[in-house]
Amino acid sequence: MLNTAILGAGAMGCLYASYLCKSPEISLLLLDHKADKVDSINKNGLLMIENDQEVHFSVPAKVSGRGGQEPVDILLIFVKAHQTYAALKANRSLIGPKTIVVSLQNGMGNYLEIVKFVPLDRIVIGTSNHNSTLLGSGHFLHAADGKTIIGAFSKDSPHVELVRSIFDSCGLDISVSNDVRVLIWRKLLVNMSINPLTMLLEVKNGFIQTDRHSWDIVRQIVDEGLTVAKADGVEFDREEILDLVRKICVLTRSGCSSMYQDRIHKRRTEIDFINGSVVSLARKHGIAVPVNALLVQLVHAVEDSLIGE
Repeated sequence: MLNTAILGAGAMGCLYASYLCKSPEISLLLLDHKADKVDSINKNGLLMIENDQEVHFSVPAKVSGRGGQEPVDILLIFVKAHQTYAALKANRSLIGPKTIVVSLQNGMGNYLEIVKFVPLDRIVIGTSNHNSTLLGSGHFLHAADGKTIIGAFSKDSPHVELVRSIFDSCGLDISVSNDVRVLIWRKLLVNMSINPLTMLLEVKNGFIQTDRHSWDIVRQIVDEGLTVAKADGVEFDREEILDLVRKICVLTRSGCSSMYQDRIHKRRTEIDFINGSVVSLARKHGIAVPVNALLVQLVHAVEDSLIGE
């Protein structure tokens, strides 16, 4: 029996909990810092809306950051990128000498926060093409199914194979990437194209690839991103990336990006770990990225208007 914890009971945390709770080989615990959310999940379980059908799951939940938790075998992180360090620090009792930490978070550089708590060779990085929208405490819309891809910084990592086999046994469409830097950049190029635009325009993902003005901006975002990626030592085919962004928009057309959901709920976004990370890296290489720089400023301006500085 593998003791497994999910840190963050948001849209994606709840979605992956609904998969993992199906396995008889996993003892699962869902953690969140909001006591009212935890109480609701323990009382009512998780409720997934998928293909206009309601599906219930029973998953035990606890308030995170209160200490007293025993170390787990696998810790999945689904908090916002900018909350990674604080969440791990508050829940470091979950991390033991053999704990594997899995991050399916958005953005670049999350592992730099995680490595402050576990060695790099026990970190599994991944991407998810699922789209999940939180409708309430433990109540979420699974708007689009998709592949989960994982990898590690050390080749032939036994931890990657363990996570792959667990996800596979739970019915997730899972594959392994041998180049984690390519994996991170490919996911970043998709997120930096869809997330800020949907947040600023207040539209669902499908709008981006049907509106010619939006799609023209996507091309500019991708072109700047590809230039920075090349300077960082990772190259992609431009049309392949644009086609990937288009496919994700179509696949998740009825769903909301995480940044748009943040706007709806008046929360800070992960913009600094997505487009902002590209702007910072571009500055390091002396590359101009005016479109991405403007997007970062616009998203922060919207945050300030909703939340305050």
